[in-house]
Amino acid sequence: MNKKATATPGKPILIGIGIFVVLALLVAVALARSDVRSYAPGTPEATAQAYIQALFDEDSETAHGYLSTDLQAECEPGDLEPWWVRNADSASFDEVHNDGSHAEIELRLLSNEYDLGIFPFDSYDYSRETELELDRVDGEWVITDATWPLAGCTWR
Repeated sequence: MNKKATATPGKPILIGIGIFVVLALLVAVALARSDVRSYAPGTPEATAQAYIQALFDEDSETAHGYLSTDLQAECEPGDLEPWWVRNADSASFDEVHNDGSHAEIELRLLSNEYDLGIFPFDSYDYSRETELELDRVDGEWVITDATWPLAGCTWR
């Protein structure tokens, strides 16, 4: 009785292929998430983006520097430490209205919070909307009103 030997991939080869596929997927996801839009310097969008990035980085001193002098006088840098920015995953500008001297930017903060203890197979997507207002002062865009995170200021 003669049996033909057939070649089948061994377990090490299958494991190697599986690891390669998983790594390729991780790289693809990382590349997709690193798509950060940059705005031309000197635009209200660039100022708003730098302000939001400072808040994401928990650098309230830098964020405070993007405020108008009136807001800087009324709000301390410590007022710019909102918990919702630290918990956000990303920010986006929904709409921008710019007339050259005044701009309004509708801002959306997104958060994907997972609570495996409550809903193990579901995710909770949360978004918070707010508006930033900016004015061009001495050739620079400064934030003149931000409903958030300035709600903590004593004058609000």
